[in-house]
Amino acid sequence: MTDHDLNATQLARATQIIRTYEQRAFPGGGSLLDRDPLYTRALLSALINDLEHYAIDHDLDFAEVIASGRVTTSQNPGQDTAPYKVSDEVRLPLHGNRCGTIVGWTTSRTDAGTIYLVEVPGIPNILAALADHLAPAPPFPPTKTPLGTISHADQAERAYISLAARLTTATAPDHAAVKRSCDNLIEALSSWSGVPAHQLRNELDPKPPPPAPASRPRDAAAAANDFPHDITQGIPPAPRPNHGHPTNQSRPRQGPTQAT
Repeated sequence: MTDHDLNATQLARATQIIRTYEQRAFPGGGSLLDRDPLYTRALLSALINDLEHYAIDHDLDFAEVIASGRVTTSQNPGQDTAPYKVSDEVRLPLHGNRCGTIVGWTTSRTDAGTIYLVEVPGIPNILAALADHLAPAPPFPPTKTPLGTISHADQAERAYISLAARLTTATAPDHAAVKRSCDNLIEALSSWSGVPAHQLRNELDPKPPPPAPASRPRDAAAAANDFPHDITQGIPPAPRPNHGHPTNQSRPRQGPTQAT
């Protein structure tokens, strides 16, 4: 895979993650990611904050994770001598011989060496393995789709997600062709990765947006219905002063009058 393909893969994966996070954090609203840089900055900040809480909850050093990620974007470990690099497709003998794509690496605090992070299709969590516990994966079976011929597993995942989203709006002539391409991609991903087809579909199929909380009014008009149409109806009249007893009410002041 070329550097251009790798950058496109990382950008597509990041876009999918941030859009999914936006739907969970702000359900039912329209997206401003492509229109408002300040909104996008705030959303990324919220995501990073949540990721830090997740790392703390799992006893991970978040600063170390960030540092490893930044180094990974600039170079690979031991670039001239490392057995694997980011975007290489590998097999994991200790994980049922499943196959995946290297998406990063981190350095162990012990003398174990570099730990590679592997993304396996249909597996929600990233797998970590030493170089000695990896092996080259067989070539991904080339699969023809309306988006072109797919020759890498990460490309196949992106293509399936894109085509599966089309199924809901595809016209009758196109629906059969799109569905056939989706089935072919799932079959290729399953045979190559070792992950069952139903598990791949559960993980990659489009997810419906979460429903809005039932207790929250749907809009301003619904909220207005919770109040009296005439708010003065709910305010009791002021008590009249008792002329038989002194009161503490101040005498209303008169404004300036024009001298005659």
